[in-house]
Amino acid sequence: MILSDTIKTKYKLDTKGRNTVEMAKLLKDCGVKGFLIAVNPHSIVMAVLPEDKEHNRKAMEGLRNE
Repeated sequence: MILSDTIKTKYKLDTKGRNTVEMAKLLKDCGVKGFLIAVNPHSIVMAVLPEDKEHNRKAMEGLRNE
């Protein structure tokens, strides 16, 4: 993945007080593709390839419903 080819995408997700490392591991375990840039209390910002954007949206739905 070349970072210059990525787009920044914001996902609404309750992080439940997790830090960046904990969120990155959780996202990787759930099959989300991309680099975690920032973690806020109710959202995360990631750099993802345009072709992975739809896949990540579906993976995030599973995380939101847990």
